[in-house]
Amino acid sequence: CNSCKEEFIDVKVIEKFSAYIATEGTDAWFKRELKDLILAGLKCPHCGAQDFSKGNDIIDVWFDSGVSHQAVLKKRKELGGTPCALYLEGSDQHRGWFQSSLIPSMAIDGKPPYKAVLTHGHVVDNDGRKMSKSLGNVISPFDVIKVYGVDILRLWVASSDYNEDIRISKEILLRLAEAYRKIRNTMRFMLSNLNDFNPDTDKIDYPSLRSIDKWILGRLCAVVAAVESAYDNFEFHKAYKGIYDFCNVDLSMYYLDMAKGRLYTAGAKSIERRSAQTAIYEALDALIRMMSPILVFTAEEAWQYIPKQKRDSSVASVHLLEWPKLNKEYKESPLQAVIDLIPQAAKVLEELRASGAIGSSFDAKINLLTKDPERYTFLTSLKTELCEIFKVSQVEVKNEGTAEVAISALKADGDKCVRCWNYFPVLGSDATHPGLCDNCLKAIGGK
Repeated sequence: CNSCKEEFIDVKVIEKFSAYIATEGTDAWFKRELKDLILAGLKCPHCGAQDFSKGNDIIDVWFDSGVSHQAVLKKRKELGGTPCALYLEGSDQHRGWFQSSLIPSMAIDGKPPYKAVLTHGHVVDNDGRKMSKSLGNVISPFDVIKVYGVDILRLWVASSDYNEDIRISKEILLRLAEAYRKIRNTMRFMLSNLNDFNPDTDKIDYPSLRSIDKWILGRLCAVVAAVESAYDNFEFHKAYKGIYDFCNVDLSMYYLDMAKGRLYTAGAKSIERRSAQTAIYEALDALIRMMSPILVFTAEEAWQYIPKQKRDSSVASVHLLEWPKLNKEYKESPLQAVIDLIPQAAKVLEELRASGAIGSSFDAKINLLTKDPERYTFLTSLKTELCEIFKVSQVEVKNEGTAEVAISALKADGDKCVRCWNYFPVLGSDATHPGLCDNCLKAIGGK
């Protein structure tokens, strides 16, 4: 009011102004003349005068964004109203948007507008400097996508601990590209060994699986639980690490390297090979589902090629699948104690290789020495599976030494099978194939 200098807001003025906003935007307040905004007969509620001026102060930007829960969540019913699941912003918003949203929501609705708040750092270069055109250290997401593909960009985001400022550089992207190739190549190997596998008819019941196959399924259960917990708590870098370590260590370094002998040399439909395929199928099916929120295109591609159970055959996309549901029988295996001996065995074998006594590890025989009765009984119960675990031709468990397990190695006994490359005391029980072991004779006979 130009007469008494008091400021006031009139409901009818606001209603008329909102009609202009619908067609012209909020700039209508500044562009239109005063006469367009007021109604005839408007009087100052303080002094009754009719001489007015428009206020040109800008509405507080924090209030403007702070009531987005009223304008967005309540208006768009498909969003489910308030409170929403998550407010996500940078670490500077604790006294900004998060706070300015909380105050009006408590005043209007008596409850917060969000169930959870997630804060993150900002993107910086490899030296921790803020990205700036003047410094020439800006890396465009589109440039990353052109060189590496969008899944690498998503992998960079997911692998970063956003509690701190997030670094990006060509070196970091190169390392992630290598990690991505490890995950992709692991899945390719697994897919290539399932080409003749039908999960509805060829799966082996859990009790009949080989011990090493039960071990990887136990590891799978632990990984699925850890990755699920990481996703639930927005710790995406832990989800990525769980997936990567499972591919790089549990699968590539250990299980797949052990099981490939069975996959390549056992009979196509033998229980030994089907047992390995069962474990590989279960691991790959779960792996694809776990990685789909991060490596969206890679997971989709893998899903199109994996053999599917009948219940999943009509699911068009990996992103329509549920989270992995594993067999309740799967659990951590006592075999882990033997797996932990692999680095010790590898060192002994490398010393034997350096002396010239062996070439491949399959040229060797390992002795496991222990005076512990429980360890001795457990190791002897594994029989031929110890050969698969240590990737040697022969393993002998001896009740000697100390309570701990000691390992020694020497040249394997007997002759080398020309098909599986393992050594056996006796070869050539079949005159037609004198260079084959009994296992390979069984395999080429279709058993």
